[in-house]
Amino acid sequence: MKKSLVKLTLLGAACALFLFSGCSHSSDSDNESENFLDFEWTGDQNYKSPTKLPELSNQSENLEENWWRYSVFYHIWIKSFKDSDLNDCSRNCGDFKGIEDSLDYIKNDLGCDAIWLSPFYECEYKENTNAASAQMNMHGYDVVNYYKVNSYFGTGNGSNAEAELDSLIKACHEKGIKIIFDFIPNHTSSSNQWFKDSINKKNGKRSWYLWNDTPLNGTNNYGGNPWHREPENSLFPDSNPNKKYSYYYATFTDNMPDLNYRNWEVREEMKNVARFWLNKGFDGLRVDGARHLIENATSSVDTPETHAWFAELREVLDEYESPKFMVCESWIDGNRAATESYFGTDEKPEFHMVFDFDQGKPMAAAAYVGETLIIHDGKNYNLAECIRANPSSSKTYGIFLCNHDTYYPRLGSVYGEGTSTGAIFATTLYLLAPSVPFIYYGNEVGQALGDFDGDFAWRQPLKWNLVNEQKKDENSLLNINKKLIALRNSSEYRDLFANGTIQMLKCNMIITGTNKPWTGAVQYIISNESKKLLVSANLTNYKQRCLWFEDFGVADVENYSLLIGNKETYNSFDYADGDFKTYDYAPHEIRVYDLTSADKECILDIWDYDFNSLYIRGSFNKWKPTAPMSYNEESQEFSISITVEEKKSDETENTEEEEEEEVVAGKIIEFKLDECGDWAHSLGPVSAEKSVLKLNTPLEITDKTGLDTNLKFTPEEAGTYLFTYKNADRTITVSKVE
Repeated sequence: MKKSLVKLTLLGAACALFLFSGCSHSSDSDNESENFLDFEWTGDQNYKSPTKLPELSNQSENLEENWWRYSVFYHIWIKSFKDSDLNDCSRNCGDFKGIEDSLDYIKNDLGCDAIWLSPFYECEYKENTNAASAQMNMHGYDVVNYYKVNSYFGTGNGSNAEAELDSLIKACHEKGIKIIFDFIPNHTSSSNQWFKDSINKKNGKRSWYLWNDTPLNGTNNYGGNPWHREPENSLFPDSNPNKKYSYYYATFTDNMPDLNYRNWEVREEMKNVARFWLNKGFDGLRVDGARHLIENATSSVDTPETHAWFAELREVLDEYESPKFMVCESWIDGNRAATESYFGTDEKPEFHMVFDFDQGKPMAAAAYVGETLIIHDGKNYNLAECIRANPSSSKTYGIFLCNHDTYYPRLGSVYGEGTSTGAIFATTLYLLAPSVPFIYYGNEVGQALGDFDGDFAWRQPLKWNLVNEQKKDENSLLNINKKLIALRNSSEYRDLFANGTIQMLKCNMIITGTNKPWTGAVQYIISNESKKLLVSANLTNYKQRCLWFEDFGVADVENYSLLIGNKETYNSFDYADGDFKTYDYAPHEIRVYDLTSADKECILDIWDYDFNSLYIRGSFNKWKPTAPMSYNEESQEFSISITVEEKKSDETENTEEEEEEEVVAGKIIEFKLDECGDWAHSLGPVSAEKSVLKLNTPLEITDKTGLDTNLKFTPEEAGTYLFTYKNADRTITVSKVE
């Protein structure tokens, strides 16, 4: 395993430690449960929630159909984003007013037009003061009351928290920003009144949760048994007059018991929760832990019963005149069928969007590893297979580089905090994908993880000083995010990124001496009926002389523009018979061509190729790059002189070492040029038929790394010969120095 892969894997392993999660997290396998009880249906099918729905208010107006496909979302962890009281989320929890005050930053300085809020409900896991809770992992996925707002997210004493949430929703819509909330249907807090009543067998709530006299078999989200006994010293003594304990089911942790969706009342109550917040003006919801909703006799995840309820929830959203949408969080790695199943069917549609957990990790890691093949947390990813377009006009992928869980480290912890070539590469690749991006707060400025255990490290205060510094720098990571989002949102390209398809090109380069495919670059075409963009990315931290791909399939690229990349080298490419070669890439450079327009402006040019070193290796120096060539910057020519000795008589016997080192008249010199002093960046002949140099005759060479064919020249007489490589036309010429 490569050293970089080992380091990345260890980093991922360290990120798997949890202080206290409370979310739907880190489950990517199909958890099977032997002898899991298939509970009977209970409850009143005509049940109506006692919580009255608010009148419709703060609704978005004139939203286009499928608006979410054209959006870029900003994912805000409320507690850690911005506090308007002390302006310091390390000493006070962030609040709704802090977000409202920052809408111009989100919309204008960054460019996002939609927001996803982390849970804001009254929750159990928090301290008794705002300041104390700022120091802990108060996550909000342990809901105490779905209809009550966490007071710590209000200003002052928090009594106005709900009104300030209403104000935030209204302010978002006034600025053309959509806003969605985090919906947690699978479980509640053990402090939720519903669960208290369920333990005490009061108010008809016993069957709102899953109970059994003995613990059944099964595996929870962290590998343990999901069945938990009532507490020994229960706060609810009426439930245990004879000390006969029951066991309840919780797929995450014991303080978050699962709701029972085979109860008609639970099903209706949770639809009422969704309606409650949609009526208040939210434009949609992100559904937490979707795959765990309803267990059956054979499985605890992705069951038909789960899909059936989400089809019912979809009907609730479809009732609204202003288009509402829901995005599915079902943490699934490498199981496309399971991921795609949450779109539902044509007859029973479910989610408008699903989070694609297969795309983000390889995008984030590609520059770190330097190749398309990624290993993270013991799983294999291939970047060339993971970049996907939205699957259809009615089905949408949501993608992210990191989020509030331990999915993948923050960019600043992988590449160094702030603006770095690796963070720029990952951000550019991800924002150029024809899916819907979700930017986790702080990732836009390359913020690093905090020095804490588990997912708390991902949920630390936004470093506003880093934000303010990067606002001033045109080429900062923040402003690169802004430029790329503006490109996505432009009238010319917005449909391409929402509805375009991807054609992944096949790399036609192999590793010298191994004949194995080279994996240091990726190229693909995004296209719709009117536009074609070519995305070409050098994943390595080395300059690349040429990227050679096949299956190009574009007959005419005479009218093209460079949208992103080095303007000094962008027009260096060749294409013939379906092959496409682009040249002179800087380390971690991403290049984007509009293949349908010749008049587009380059919006991002931050890479310098700096082609100023070249070595020659061959039979005269044991194939070691010990002879750097001289460089003339004005003519962009490299040159080196080689002395040729007189031809030896037939009687003179040469040793093997002399044959390798001495250059004599009449003897073939075999050689290649090498850009970086290693075998991975060699320049050789275009073909075996065009490998022989003649005196004073330029010969074209290429970076078809891996061909065993060498350049060849036979000096006819002794003397000094000048080998000259011209970068402008990629030719090498041998001349005799008189």
